[in-house]
Amino acid sequence: MEDGFKPIECNNGDVLDFGDNTYKIAKFKQAMDTSFNSTLEDTWNEELNEELSKQGVEIKESQNVNWFQKGIDCEILTLGSQSWKKGKVKIKISVEFYVEEQDVQITNSNNLEITKPESPLDDLRRIIHKEN
Repeated sequence: MEDGFKPIECNNGDVLDFGDNTYKIAKFKQAMDTSFNSTLEDTWNEELNEELSKQGVEIKESQNVNWFQKGIDCEILTLGSQSWKKGKVKIKISVEFYVEEQDVQITNSNNLEITKPESPLDDLRRIIHKEN
């Protein structure tokens, strides 16, 4: 984030303070999860503000708060810390991909060869085939 801010990991038990209102991160995350059903990026800010309001999370900033660009001023109290820290809440979306199993071998940089993993029984089959 710009202006010398750095992201920190938030736990579900940490607390956010938006002036008159204080919420646990778990409640905040639940409202965000529910609001991301839309596929139109332009409506996410509006839907998030609406969903936060439905969940009882009222932010006294403009309804056009940009959660994804500027963030919004607040304070956080993390578990085990002695005091509140001032900062901003900014929502960042990440895309993660997990490979289930490796089944592609690269033979050269321009050619891909798809191979099946070898069975442990293939050695036995070869031995039996040679004997016949």
